[in-house]
Amino acid sequence: MKRIRLILAAAGLLLAAGAAAQPALVTRNGVTRFEIDGKPFVMFGGELHNSTSSSEQYMDDIDVWEQMKDAHFNFVIASASWELVEPQEGRYDFSSVDHVIRNARKHGLKVVMIWFASWKNGYSTYAPGYVKRNPKKYPLAEDKDGKTLNVLSTFGKASLEADKKAYAALMRHIREIDPDHTVIMMQVENEIGILGGPRDYSAAAEKAWKAQLPADLTAYLTAHKGHLYPELEKVWAANGYKTKGSWEEVFGKSFEKAEDWKEFPRYTEELFQAYHYAKYVGEIAAAGKAEHYIPMYVNNWIKQPGMGAPGQYPSGSPQPWVLDVWRAAAPAVDMIAPDIYANVFEWTLGQFAMGGNPVFIPESRGDTAKALYAYGEFDALGFAPFGFDGPQEGNFFGVSAEDFARLGACYGILSEMGTLLPDNYGSDRMRGLLVGTDNPTPSVTMGDYVLTLQSSVRDRRAVNYGQGAEQMAAQNAALAARAQQQAQSGALVIRTGADEFYIVGCNARFSFQSTSAKDGQVLHEVIEEGTFKDGAWVPLRRLNGDEDNVTIMGVGARRIVLYRSTVGK
Repeated sequence: MKRIRLILAAAGLLLAAGAAAQPALVTRNGVTRFEIDGKPFVMFGGELHNSTSSSEQYMDDIDVWEQMKDAHFNFVIASASWELVEPQEGRYDFSSVDHVIRNARKHGLKVVMIWFASWKNGYSTYAPGYVKRNPKKYPLAEDKDGKTLNVLSTFGKASLEADKKAYAALMRHIREIDPDHTVIMMQVENEIGILGGPRDYSAAAEKAWKAQLPADLTAYLTAHKGHLYPELEKVWAANGYKTKGSWEEVFGKSFEKAEDWKEFPRYTEELFQAYHYAKYVGEIAAAGKAEHYIPMYVNNWIKQPGMGAPGQYPSGSPQPWVLDVWRAAAPAVDMIAPDIYANVFEWTLGQFAMGGNPVFIPESRGDTAKALYAYGEFDALGFAPFGFDGPQEGNFFGVSAEDFARLGACYGILSEMGTLLPDNYGSDRMRGLLVGTDNPTPSVTMGDYVLTLQSSVRDRRAVNYGQGAEQMAAQNAALAARAQQQAQSGALVIRTGADEFYIVGCNARFSFQSTSAKDGQVLHEVIEEGTFKDGAWVPLRRLNGDEDNVTIMGVGARRIVLYRSTVGK
């Protein structure tokens, strides 16, 4: 069921009032959209590998800008690293940022810029040398045994001030060179959090752990009592809704092990660490907005099977169950965004959409079906597969040529839909469906019809022309692997009339039933294969006869008109 988003005045969302020319997150009719110059802007793009944008020459050599245009991108996620922006203390070099903005503008693309600074994937590898070489001034977090980690402590005031100063300088520079808002949004840090344990155990952290709960968090909890994330409400209530005391006195002592990865072991420690990350990052975001007021978000290494406890995934990271803590401590951060590689896409989006948080997916695999589902079911601001600019780098992800071609075809259709897509955000006239191993035939009710999706890909078997058993097994394994590769199956559906639907699908086959058995059999009056151009439907083929079915192999679009027949009554 499509989630009804809560309108929360304290959600930290940017409003467009008085800032029509600014990129902005605008909430209307209970749903948040991204707007530029007062017009909706649905983001279709991808994220570059971490090191790609450090070199203009490298980007030219791999022809990445043309790749993006050919795939119908309208934005790209690129990085600005602290070590390059401030190679020496107090001396700035913005050349690694300038070439991205200049070339994006040249190719008609917008940019979401990542600030790789104090933390990236939990660690502090992007801090400049003057920070790395002086742990006395820029202290590191410690584990329970007192060993230092390659992680700047959130309690290092000098670290915060240095990061904040550099980020403010970057935002001031972007404001000065980018009056047309090529850069539309900033990601502050990357996948932050403590790995290997639930929190920092340094002396400063221990002091904060035993201290009174911070006043801003207490005020937020009190103001939102009864409307907090369920687990947070539960542990606070279990301890009598206290507003004074240490972290364990207010939220209780955590249990250590969980049977289910979706449970919340070491939750009090996670809340504590989340608050201090949020406080640190929130100050950086606020300093940046003081120079250049555009939307800012934080991304997230998600909880997933095999990584169900804080420390297995970065503890303190902006997970949905600590979103209230982030909102209390970091009001300058506009939203939290999941990086989704694990096969928990639907569950993750459901979690991240809670509490009115807009859905934006800055990292994912290049799965077109999931992109369609995110736009259709969760009104996603944007979708961006990671590493589209090349094959797998080192030990990390890339996007295959086949996936990239499918995604480009999908973006091409969606980008030509005009306002039909964003105008249906927040409406039950638009839905998304996704085939999964636990739900091979998802269905939705739209008006008087039930629409059911299944994959249009079939698992074929090799024909035996006298091959040996070993050769047959190898051929069948190859066919099964190919079927699995092609089996991404999902769709976005928009209902434009009582009986009319537009479907953009990936490996999708639809069937239709009436919501009432009395209405007779549902048949197709019209099936058109086509596409969109400048917001208008352009039919290519009228399908009938052998093709009288709603089947999409690969990526495509259909216009469907249904009717109820008396056949068989």
